[in-house]
Amino acid sequence: MFLEELASRRHLVLSYFYTVNLTLVLSLARLLESRGEEVCIIHDERIRWNLAPFTVNLKCSPNSVNLVFEAESELEVPKDFLLVTSNRNLKLHDATTLRLSKVKEGIFMALGEGAKFTFRISANGVEDYEERKSDVIKILEELGGEATLQDIVNISSKRLNLSREMVREELGFLARTGKIVIKKNVVRLA
Repeated sequence: MFLEELASRRHLVLSYFYTVNLTLVLSLARLLESRGEEVCIIHDERIRWNLAPFTVNLKCSPNSVNLVFEAESELEVPKDFLLVTSNRNLKLHDATTLRLSKVKEGIFMALGEGAKFTFRISANGVEDYEERKSDVIKILEELGGEATLQDIVNISSKRLNLSREMVREELGFLARTGKIVIKKNVVRLA
């Protein structure tokens, strides 16, 4: 779903994660190539190919789809591009900006203009991350959708046979992904 979104229109992906940018560009290139499109990666000299999870056939021509890797300024971006990755907030006409943040090891979230995508980086490339419904969320639903932090930690710890610290880590993850809201020691479903 995330790669389909990237393939559908022009995007600027703001990210400080080199390997994530690399995997995004190569995964999108592979998807476009499988659809019979010619793909050109602008600034492919910036790619450390030894870190690339896989390779793709690149062919730069006037008909190719342009993906820009690690652009440092607007001057490095051609007028006809599909994707730009950068660690700078470039001013690009008609491009949807997505900001990447790390949720946990290997799992990232792209946020921007009303869109939110959670994805995983693996050896196969970019994969949509489908979360199973958390056991902690199920317990919170049983409690009416709201509980004190202490109550949800104690109840979840006992029912799930987890340490309190592991429950707190799970709550932090759920808060970062927007599933719950924690304010003044009260946990609510989002």
